[in-house]
This record gives sequence, C-alpha cells and structure tokens, in this order.
Amino acid sequence: MANILVCDDERSICEMLDIALRRDGHRVETVQSGQAAKNKIDGALYDLIITDIKMPNIDGIEVLRHAHRVSPDSPVILITAVDDYEAAVEAVKAGGASDYIRKSPGLVDEIKLAINRVLEKLVLSKQNFALRRDAASHNSLDNIIGSSRAMEKLKQTVRTVASTASTRDFARKRTLRISERRFYRSQSKQTRTV
Repeated sequence: MANILVCDDERSICEMLDIALRRDGHRVETVQSGQAAKNKIDGALYDLIITDIKMPNIDGIEVLRHAHRVSPDSPVILITAVDDYEAAVEAVKAGGASDYIRKSPGLVDEIKLAINRVLEKLVLSKQNFALRRDAASHNSLDNIIGSSRAMEKLKQTVRTVASTASTRDFARKRTLRISERRFYRSQSKQTRTV
C-alpha cells in the first residue's frame, strides 16, 4: 500500500489516523509540527502527505509548498478544524492540494476516500507514463526495416514532420483519447464484475 506522512499538532488526530491507516495496510509516520514534517519530507519519499492547516510556527500551507518543492510527485491532503475559505484559496495558490477535508466525526472515512482517489490517480499516472514509454519504443523509426536511399529519405521526412509542434499536439491528444477509452472500458468491465 502507500507510504504516508501524517502531520497534525493534535496528538489524538495523529494517533487516530495512524491506527486507521495501518489497519488498511499503509505504512504511516506521524509528526506533530510543520518543521518536523518538512524534515521528514527532506529525508524520505512519501506516496502521500496529510497535514493539518492550522499549526503553530509552520502551518500546513508551508508544508504543502515545501512538499511541492522537494517531492513534487507526493500529493498533499489538507485537513482543518475550521471552514477557512482563505486557507483553501492559499492552498490552491501554493500548488494545489489533492483534497481539502474538514475535521469532523467522519474524518477517518473521508481521509480513506481521499487516499483511494489519490492512489488511483497515481496508478493511472504511472500506467500512462508506461504506455507512453512503450508506445515511443514501438513506434520508433528504428523498427522500420530497410536501408535504401528512398527509405532513409522517408525516415528523415517523418522525423522532420514529427518534430513540429502541431504534430506533437495531435499525437498527444490522440494518445490521451486512446488512454481515456481504455480506462473507461476497464472501469465498465470492473463495474460489470462487481
């Protein structure tokens, strides 16, 4: 499962999330200050970071900024005890949190749902990267057999056309549409089996 860092100045929240997330098979580390979270982020890679917004000295927004600088692939979920519109806007400006959750009696369930969404997105991102890498190697001009003068001229023309921005945009959009279709097909198959 995921390697998760939880940061909250309330020890009870850290303990509650630690227990609940470990039960789900995640590896969890907890800290109770923004500075401790920054130090952990500097020293380890986390699949996901969960941090409270309102903390003394270094707040969750600064932890979010630090995480995006040091570990840009680590999504951050912000939690807060109060409805704070300004903090939500600041979180978006700081690079965007993956989710913004208000502390409530259903906090653990909301966190679990948010984690599932984030991890699903990470899996899709990794699959997308792998598909692009595989497509690039399969569609390489080096795979074309033939070394005649006409074939070399054709390969050079293809390389020239392929390097233009409009061709790259077209290919990127086409690849995205294909990936989306594959994803929706796999989702509909999973839905049918459930």
